[in-house]
Amino acid sequence: MNVERPEDASLDDCEHVLERVYQFLDNEVDEATGDAIRHHLSMCEPCLERFDVEEAVKSLVHRCCGGDVAPTYLRAKIVSQLTVIRKTL
Repeated sequence: MNVERPEDASLDDCEHVLERVYQFLDNEVDEATGDAIRHHLSMCEPCLERFDVEEAVKSLVHRCCGGDVAPTYLRAKIVSQLTVIRKTL
């Protein structure tokens, strides 16, 4: 399914939202940023679809590994690799 972005949503806006999706899901953004992301997601179906996938993955991981805590170095390595992967998409 090919869904277009709204006219007022630039690729930069979309990139910014998708880069911060996990911070948003973890409530690690300030109120103004959270409001801006919510507004963008309400207007941009492609970003909302990506957000929904990321939210589902996070929920699945939480259900399967909710009691496990990753070491700090592992978390940093994973975040770094995810950043590289997202930039290539």
